[in-house]
Amino acid sequence: MGWYYPHGVNRKELIAQRVEDWERDTGEMLVKSTCLKHCYRGGVFSGVLWSVWERTFTKDGREVQPSQRWIGVDLLHCYQGEWGYKPLEESMGPYYFSCPLSYLSDVPLDRYGGNPEWRELVIQHHRRQAEKRKGRAIII
Repeated sequence: MGWYYPHGVNRKELIAQRVEDWERDTGEMLVKSTCLKHCYRGGVFSGVLWSVWERTFTKDGREVQPSQRWIGVDLLHCYQGEWGYKPLEESMGPYYFSCPLSYLSDVPLDRYGGNPEWRELVIQHHRRQAEKRKGRAIII
């Protein structure tokens, strides 16, 4: 997938668009996708938008298919004053590991699937960060 640059949006507006809930009535069922949580990790001109999504499938208020959950990864970047995004998800094994650890437990592998190798790299990333913080605390 490539990069998308919606015209005239700033970073805050782009994040709001990317985490907006949506629903569709297919005629057979109501499909609803909800962003359960999200966070932005990055700097002034680029970063990663992490999100946890849930999709439900109902008809007349009853679940007609099991719900789905996944971890979303949107790379955000400002190019020539325009903010854009590249949508990814956990299954793609993105080379980004700052995903909050709580997101992993919000989308359990045994229930929703996912990418176990990528999740292990996320856990290792957070261990390294914790070790760095411990090292800095000792020096000070």
